Amino acid sequence: MHSDDERPLAEDEQIPRKGFLASMPKRTFSRVLVLLAALAGIIYLRQRTGAIASCMSDAFRLAPPEQRSALPVKVRIEFPAKASEKAPP
Repeated sequence: MHSDDERPLAEDEQIPRKGFLASMPKRTFSRVLVLLAALAGIIYLRQRTGAIASCMSDAFRLAPPEQRSALPVKVRIEFPAKASEKAPP
């Protein structure tokens, strides 16, 4: 008989994913260093949240509409001549 870890997997079964702490190195010193680096990154980003938010709002802000001139627009519309009518020379 197979134990739970050695049994063959069916096609529809997936291998369970490891958690964050389980995927970290097992030694205590390296684990502490990784967690301290993560904590330092979180604190840095928390202090810079205002600057990051203002930068993102500037990046996604729409450009102001262009100023239109006060001069009227002149348009000339020409319809195509029908095949039954003679085209002007």
